[in-house]
Amino acid sequence: MEIPERKTLLALYESDISKAYDDLLKAFLDYLADGVGDLRSMAGRCGAQCSAAHKRCKRGLVFAALASAQAEGLDITPTVAEHLCSRLLGRGVDFRAALSSFGTPGRTAANKSATGAADLATLETALSPEIFSLLVAMDGIRDRYRGQYDERAKDAAQAAGKLAAQQAKQTRR
Repeated sequence: MEIPERKTLLALYESDISKAYDDLLKAFLDYLADGVGDLRSMAGRCGAQCSAAHKRCKRGLVFAALASAQAEGLDITPTVAEHLCSRLLGRGVDFRAALSSFGTPGRTAANKSATGAADLATLETALSPEIFSLLVAMDGIRDRYRGQYDERAKDAAQAAGKLAAQQAKQTRR
């Protein structure tokens, strides 16, 4: 099963990861310049942004596959989407997102989906390799931006150290 939105999902993920590491670098540079901030909380914010982007990307892939299955005639409800996400991702997703994507106005919980465990198992089997491939691509993106951040932060710290040394020399004169 090839999900056409995969490239779009990865582009959005890359944009989110880039922004997270850019924000971290900006906070680090402010810390070097002014001594303002806490390194742990800076890293924690970056980690939270990366984690949220990771979850959105995985959810987007599953939702795209479910939308494709729905277009083929499978009865996908928010509960079905929640169950498949739990099975595939090991965790549920924000039910509001499932409701906005797969909710039907006027449909109540009494009107159960005809989609059963066998249908979910078929979808799970088809999506598992796609999710694995997506995870590998996301890890590569995240590692690349982490490496770039490490280099830029190291260069900034070295430059700040040199500047401080020069200022100290001038002060002693």
